[in-house]
Amino acid sequence: MTKMTSITIQHDKHSLLLKPTGLYMYQGFQVLEAQDTNQTDCYYLFFHKTAYLTGKHTTKIKRSSRLSSILQKGIYLQPTHPFVSYLLTHNRINTFPTLNPLWEKIQKKHSPLEAANILTIFDSYIKKEKIIKAIKELALQLRREGQLFHTYQMLHLLSDLYPSHKWAIEMSKNLQYQSYQSLYQSSLETLAVKDPLYAEQYCYERLEDKTRLATLHQLLKKEGRIMELLCMYAHSLIHDSPTDDLNYKQLAALFTANPTLEGKTDYLAHVASERSIPHDRLWIDLLALLKEEGRYEDALLLLTKDKSPISMENFPYLLEILIHIDPSKYVNMLENLSLPLSAEISAKQAQSFFQVVIPILLKEKGLEFTNQWLKPYYDQYPTVPVLLKIKKMAVLKDDPDQMYALGELYYQMKQLNEAVECFNWELELDPTDTRSIKWLTKLYLELGMVEESKSYQYMYHHLQKGS
Repeated sequence: MTKMTSITIQHDKHSLLLKPTGLYMYQGFQVLEAQDTNQTDCYYLFFHKTAYLTGKHTTKIKRSSRLSSILQKGIYLQPTHPFVSYLLTHNRINTFPTLNPLWEKIQKKHSPLEAANILTIFDSYIKKEKIIKAIKELALQLRREGQLFHTYQMLHLLSDLYPSHKWAIEMSKNLQYQSYQSLYQSSLETLAVKDPLYAEQYCYERLEDKTRLATLHQLLKKEGRIMELLCMYAHSLIHDSPTDDLNYKQLAALFTANPTLEGKTDYLAHVASERSIPHDRLWIDLLALLKEEGRYEDALLLLTKDKSPISMENFPYLLEILIHIDPSKYVNMLENLSLPLSAEISAKQAQSFFQVVIPILLKEKGLEFTNQWLKPYYDQYPTVPVLLKIKKMAVLKDDPDQMYALGELYYQMKQLNEAVECFNWELELDPTDTRSIKWLTKLYLELGMVEESKSYQYMYHHLQKGS
């Protein structure tokens, strides 16, 4: 899934660059909070069932508004959440449509009840009386057309959202609507069939109730609102108990049932990063996906997320990751990562880990850094040969009389340039040292510096003749 981190809007004849700061999901709406580049102005972008509506520059939010309710009660998603990228990449967001033409468009596209519900999301920007008047007109039109149940639904919506408005409450008491009143005291399953909009709003207000949550899942699935359902499963999985596997099964099944659905790896990675306790099945599946997609850096971050020791089970993954990762990024990551190894990992196995890590640390950061980085392992693996060599090198590096021995150790660590420096130092102290000359002949040849290698070879033969 392509990740978008900014939004460019043409607004008031200017180009406006916005950076998302969070997403709120509630009762069929998604509200994206964003700031300008100076972080001085706040904007809200409004979506309904993942379809973009408009955006508004916002300095003040009315306390009793629908927007205020969404920001207080909605499920909050971080700006890095995969759903944010989905909304930005699957909608054409380059302007802020004004509300009057938007309202006309909404009425053409949606049922009167749905349109009325969408209109209320803007009650921080439109006078409440104007919204109520528009909904009242829709209700009266439905009544004139003889659609009494739809009229009652509209009255119910209006009295629910704006209970201080007496007209809707009084009108709903009319005898012609009595047969519908009992519906809203019936079972939630019945309501979900008869008035799914009301049922969804009711369930969202009671997400802590697993029965209500299951009903909401069914509503979203029935309406084909896969992305919202996916977010619900992911959210539940993050806040789930470590033993309840149902939410993960539902999330995985959603991807299986929708093979064109993108972003499985991103969603699993998000859940794994947010959960306080690892989910074993998710962990295994995610590592396999990251490996399959070549996302080795993400896999390394996953393995080291909770700073617990690398287990025997995950040790092969760690080796594979380190072999494939970009060395230049690898070192920067290692500086900030903790890679403790479990006690069950033997010295022989640990040696294979250090043989991968140490040459790159030496090349990119030098001997002093490498020695410091390895110190936590010295006590754990006191007999591992490669660690003993580094400890010895750290002692030799400050002794000018030990440059020859240090050069040999650098060579064993595949640090050819450093070995060249050591043998050149040794040769300066003793220009007749044929051992250092032989080493330099060999090293320059391995470095591809043929002429330099030939020069030292000539020097070696010249000294041999003179001896």
